[in-house]
Amino acid sequence: MARSQKLNRKSVTVLRLIADGHSYAQIVDSHADITYLDIFAAAEEALELLESYSVYDERITKIKQKHSRAYERWMDEEDRELAGMCQEGNTVAEMADHLGRQPSAIRSRLMRLGLEARAR
Repeated sequence: MARSQKLNRKSVTVLRLIADGHSYAQIVDSHADITYLDIFAAAEEALELLESYSVYDERITKIKQKHSRAYERWMDEEDRELAGMCQEGNTVAEMADHLGRQPSAIRSRLMRLGLEARAR
């Protein structure tokens, strides 16, 4: 399940009713379009969504252990430093290590700064 995925409308309704203290019987009895299976499906959907966030967060944490500035906003000083390193002939890997960024982020930033032709 992708990180941007959301719960479907029925699941949100079911989970809100549960959070408001309604029993399963009250939910089913007062909502003709909701069955017990819908309640179980809402719980399963919520757990899958929670797990997908957990997997995503673990992936980001692992990446940030190797590249401390990964996914963070670029600062003007970093742009100047990157441009200088590129002009000095540093490799993408060297620039990535120095700036705490992923090599793909270095290549993207070099392109944005119009310096990709100089990077090796």
